[in-house]
Order: sequence, then C-alpha cells, then structure tokens
Amino acid sequence: MTGLKCVFLNLEQRIEILRQYENGKSARKLAEVSYCGRTQINKIIKEKDLILKEYEDFKFRGVKRMRHEKYVDINEAVLEWFKTARAKKIPVSGPMIQHKAKELADALGIENFSASNGWLDIFRTRNNITF
Repeated sequence: MTGLKCVFLNLEQRIEILRQYENGKSARKLAEVSYCGRTQINKIIKEKDLILKEYEDFKFRGVKRMRHEKYVDINEAVLEWFKTARAKKIPVSGPMIQHKAKELADALGIENFSASNGWLDIFRTRNNITF
C-alpha cells in the first residue's frame, strides 16, 4: 500500500467485499482490488453482521461511516409526533419540530439536548423529510 492513497469504502462497497470474501477471495486480494488496507478489509469481515443489518435498514446507503444516533428516544418520539401531525394534515415546519424535540427532551429528563439547526438537518436527512 506504500505510495497509494487509501480510500474509505461506502456501504455498498463493503457489501460487495463481503460477497467476494464469501466466494473465496482472500483479504489481501480484496485490499488490492479496492485500494484499501488489509486492516480495513479484516474489520469489514469482523463486523459483517452489523454491516448487513445496516444495509437491510436502507438508512445508510452511500455513506462512508456508520454513525449511530446519540438521542435515539428523542428522535423516535419526534418522528412519531411528526407522522401523527402529518396524518392529521397539520403543516409542520422546522421550528415546530425543534420546539417539539425540546419539549420531549425535557419530558424525558434529558438535560444536555439541543434542538439545533444541525440536529434538525440530520433528523430530516435521516428520516427523509422534506418541506
């Protein structure tokens, strides 16, 4: 790998590496073909179950790193509220979502949660919400 720039593999590329590994290709060959290190290939093989689960969820397609939510319970509660509001044909805006998220965080007793614009952008992207 000396002299070559290593690349990070997105989820589809990792799934393809797992398929090729199951078909008998060695980790060394997979590393050469995908221009990454054997360590990265071995980590993909080790985390096979997690990668397959994330792939089945369709949430992280096209991303390089799988990041997990910090405030899972707040995000789920806000998403349920959002779905309920939209089912009742209530127009929902970004500031409304942020306000509801802050209310739910207070109700759940989470003190350091901030319903910032960054949180809102990530929440909308993760749940495929467009205005």
